[in-house]
Amino acid sequence: MSRIEHTEDGKTLLVVPFLLRHLGYRQTIVLDRGGDLPEIANEPLAKSIILAHQYADMLESGKYATVLELARKLRLDRSYVARTLNLVNLAPDIVTMVLEGKAPESLTLAKATSGFPDNWQEQRKFFQLE
Repeated sequence: MSRIEHTEDGKTLLVVPFLLRHLGYRQTIVLDRGGDLPEIANEPLAKSIILAHQYADMLESGKYATVLELARKLRLDRSYVARTLNLVNLAPDIVTMVLEGKAPESLTLAKATSGFPDNWQEQRKFFQLE
């Protein structure tokens, strides 16, 4: 089950337990949503949010200096990586809603990666969550 934690330096972290499983040639994200069995996250938005945070960590660690360098290493299009990275700016309650499988149909990957407001309150209106 996802949870919010606060660090000593005042940062807020959203902790989402998940596993990466290999199904044939594909990697699959398995989320722990608090049930008896973990669920395979087939939701594209949930997968993309997790990937966005992984990409951000790779950049923030200094391992890759630019989005272009990261995209080349991952063998992905730079614009795809940049659009995915933008998902780290989603409000924590929206991320929690998506990862717990409680997001409304109005909250889609296509809509989220086409651009959304920076302000968290405006995001809730944009995705019709209010």
